[in-house]
Amino acid sequence: MINNQPLSLEEITKIGEKFYTEELKEGLERSNLGQYVVIDVETKKYDLDADRLVAVERARKSFGDKLFYIIQIGSVQNSNINFTAKKKYAWDF
Repeated sequence: MINNQPLSLEEITKIGEKFYTEELKEGLERSNLGQYVVIDVETKKYDLDADRLVAVERARKSFGDKLFYIIQIGSVQNSNINFTAKKKYAWDF
């Protein structure tokens, strides 16, 4: 949150891409290729799993019900943001 305003989808994407590329990518690609990393861009904490829904659900339990930046490790083309509504998820591909 910036000034008590929720981050926009554009801000989440920009912050998530930057954090993944600069801080996580090199280390995660060594042993987690193909898994999904779910990043809470506000706290810079993340969770990962081979199953995208499992990763999102674990992140939601750990970090709260919010929007996360999600990327498949090793494939920058598969980044997205989760949209939650009554525990249903949709991704923007």
